[in-house]
Amino acid sequence: MATTTKLRPARKFGPGYFIREQMEYRNWTQEDLSEVMGITPKHLNKILQDKQALTIEMSKVLAEVFETSPQYWLNLDANYRLWLETEKSEKEIQAEIKAKIYERMPVRDMIHKGWLPDFSDTKALYQNVLTFWGQDELDFAELDRRTAPLLARKSESFNQYNAAYAYTWYHKAMQTAPKYKVADYNREELTGLYNQLNEYTLLENGYNLFIKKLNEAGVIFFVLPHLQKTYLDGAAFFSGSNPVIVYTGRYKRVDNFWFTVAHEIGHILNHLNTPDTFFVDNFNDEERNELEEDANQHASCILKHEEIVAHLKSKLNYLSVPAIYECSEKLHIHPAVIVGKLAHDKTISYSNQNLFNENVLEQIDPDFIN
Repeated sequence: MATTTKLRPARKFGPGYFIREQMEYRNWTQEDLSEVMGITPKHLNKILQDKQALTIEMSKVLAEVFETSPQYWLNLDANYRLWLETEKSEKEIQAEIKAKIYERMPVRDMIHKGWLPDFSDTKALYQNVLTFWGQDELDFAELDRRTAPLLARKSESFNQYNAAYAYTWYHKAMQTAPKYKVADYNREELTGLYNQLNEYTLLENGYNLFIKKLNEAGVIFFVLPHLQKTYLDGAAFFSGSNPVIVYTGRYKRVDNFWFTVAHEIGHILNHLNTPDTFFVDNFNDEERNELEEDANQHASCILKHEEIVAHLKSKLNYLSVPAIYECSEKLHIHPAVIVGKLAHDKTISYSNQNLFNENVLEQIDPDFIN
């Protein structure tokens, strides 16, 4: 007769597995074994499913029935219970990994945007994230270190989550930039184009004409939607030897587009001093540093904000559409930029921003939209 003395405790298998083996060998049913052991079928079923730990008494009964030692069954049960605790710890580890990933990147939004494949388990998610970051192993401390410059530049409301998500967006922007091929960077050409920006705001198809000129000056431009909780408007950085401007299209308004572009060109011409320098901008952030204020000043100058206010100052109490058109013609600036400036200053209601506006993303060449 074969006995269970040749069996060895196996990981993941509790006593129930080996009891069933012996039942099959003997062609016993659960009713047969429960009667032999002197227990109810319900009690035996719990033992077979490993839902009930073996007592010393029950191990002795099993030893008598299957010609083994009681210690064999106690060992099987103890090893199985230990494995269950280990398995639980593994689940906790996976939960911790997922939590660390979700803290640093909005996974569901990234999947929705096609930046990450969907996943079936933590292992697949981890591999997808490794591919996104181009790493062999996730170093969360290193990711946090890279996030630090964003935290240093922003207000207290811009917390660790916002900064981490913003850096994830910036990383995607860096991945996207090399697919655009432009001329060698020409600073003088960009400066000349910058000084003519207001004229492009009035041109039919002015967005695409300006983007084409940016490319000819060696500046990469593309649209990349912001991630949840980042509230970003744009960014400026280097990709190789070419500066990059990214527009998120968060507001899709004419004035927002031109201010973002003007602001980021200001960074390129005055603040991108090293290949590793980058600017990720949220124009609603209340606390600004010196470099952001400087870029704002340049953008305001290019978009003739002071001239707009001075020209319309006497008409603000009864501002009319013809007055806005007259200002636009005199200053060579799009009416939507005028309304946007006045709304920003709270001189007129924000509801007026719908005047003269259009969805910029519907006008930009789809090749530049990601």
